[in-house]
Amino acid sequence: MNHQKHKNDRKVSVLNRRKCAWGVMLGLALSIPMAAHADDVMGKGRFLATGGIQSLDGAAGGGINPWAVIAGYGTDQQINPTASFTNVTLPDFSVNQLAVSVGIYNRLELSYAYQTGTLGSNVYGPNGTVALPLDGMKIGQHIFGAKLRLFGDAVYNSNNLLPQVAIGVEYKKDVTGGNSLVPALQSLGAGVEDHGTDVYLSATKVLIGGFFGYNWLINGNLRYTKANETGLLGFGGVNHDSAHIKPEFSTAVLLRPDVAIGYEYKGMSNNLSDAGLKQSSWQDVFVAYFPNKSVSLALAFARLGNVGPYTNQNGVYLNGTLTF
Repeated sequence: MNHQKHKNDRKVSVLNRRKCAWGVMLGLALSIPMAAHADDVMGKGRFLATGGIQSLDGAAGGGINPWAVIAGYGTDQQINPTASFTNVTLPDFSVNQLAVSVGIYNRLELSYAYQTGTLGSNVYGPNGTVALPLDGMKIGQHIFGAKLRLFGDAVYNSNNLLPQVAIGVEYKKDVTGGNSLVPALQSLGAGVEDHGTDVYLSATKVLIGGFFGYNWLINGNLRYTKANETGLLGFGGVNHDSAHIKPEFSTAVLLRPDVAIGYEYKGMSNNLSDAGLKQSSWQDVFVAYFPNKSVSLALAFARLGNVGPYTNQNGVYLNGTLTF
């Protein structure tokens, strides 16, 4: 009896071990395609440079303008996150930006950018006295963005001139509080608000061999906004507190698959003119380098002109974008 019971127990033990082994093998068999599927989903199936860089609002595009392209290199079956650091250094102040975004199935892009900077000089009157004590004041904002590709493809549908078209929205909120420029403008009676929402329509087309044999990108935006200097100087103004439609334009030529040079224009509202503060349209000339699909670097000469109380704000734009 005991001997038979021992044999039965041994059979049960062997059977349980076999069941366990089959369970482990089945789990591994199921996990392999799941892991492969995960790798496929988190992929980079699009061509090099087709995601642009992370612009000065967190959206994929050029240096100062978003484009209709979706962030990263994900195809319509992939998801691809990005992160970036941007610095703009001008004669009287500088701005740093940290940003993250994710492109979802080459259809939807979600982004967030945090901008911060410090003013470096006061504004002086004709007699040499300080007219505006701005030295050390803070500027900065949160930017929450979303972009939806409506139709078209900027690159792959090169047989016709139909561009890739996207609509985007950006909610912006001043983050400085206290010793910052927005409350100072409010105290001057400029009538600015500390938050606002931009809506833009973007169209992008890459002409294959369209510029003396080089691939040529053309992008145009129409932006509905009440932001002053993209929101760094608040939103609205004394008698110009309604939103305006402003044009944005970008163009770039790919000298090689990994090198692009280009020009950008960004229209600005003049909401603060009644407070004696003028805003110039922004322009830049840039070069971007894409050594691989994980890293991109951009350098630009930025011509911002009049920025609120400051004039001749022309300087250097630097951006580094990582794609995961």
